[in-house]
Amino acid sequence: MEKIAIYNNKGGVGKSTISVMLAHGLAKLDYKVLLLDLDDQNNCSLFLGMDTDQYEKTFFDLLENPANFESCIYKARENLFILPNTDFRKIQRSIDLEDNEKRNIRTILSEKLQQSSNYNFDYIIIDCSPSMGTVNDSILYYTDRVLIPIQLEVASIKGIVSIYEHLERIGIDRSKLSLIIPNLMDIRTKEHKENLELVKANFKDMVTSPVLRRTKITESASQGLTIYEIDDVAQEQFYPILRRVVSG
Repeated sequence: MEKIAIYNNKGGVGKSTISVMLAHGLAKLDYKVLLLDLDDQNNCSLFLGMDTDQYEKTFFDLLENPANFESCIYKARENLFILPNTDFRKIQRSIDLEDNEKRNIRTILSEKLQQSSNYNFDYIIIDCSPSMGTVNDSILYYTDRVLIPIQLEVASIKGIVSIYEHLERIGIDRSKLSLIIPNLMDIRTKEHKENLELVKANFKDMVTSPVLRRTKITESASQGLTIYEIDDVAQEQFYPILRRVVSG
């Protein structure tokens, strides 16, 4: 089982969209996938058309009760399950309390998600909030790899450096940063084209092919569908990224 975080401390880069599209893409390739929504906006459920009212238990119940793992996961698609959160602030307070009591946030997710190993998941994809704090730190310790979606704008690109610096501060080897995914690229603009080349020059093989800004991707999310369910052409740009994820 491989654990992958979709992380950027900057908002608006499309982390939840990338998380959902990669998770469903892997599921369609016959991998069994758990999508863990630890973003403060809980968008993964929305993008998958899941009704949050149906969630009797969520990730918070694993932290506090603890609940049975099976009671907290929900089938979203064939081979794809979601472990949602419906109140990020409660999760934040719970993990902050662990940190304040000097418990080891390096291992809290391993402990709370221990039962996931019984379900033969090939991948756990974690959608992170756009912040630095104990929740994201616990995710960064837990995961095997980190994928960074960015927009091709100067502020977003500079933010990659701050991620490297943060990993160093909390004692995580920078090699855990696996891929940089240029997202929402507008091929009509000179700025985006030049910035893509800048990112490639600095980060070389870490950079995937870009995900272009497409109305169909936005429409799919608002309809509670993924791009694989509504547009054969737009979904093709995710295939090279999926191959990179699977190849390691």
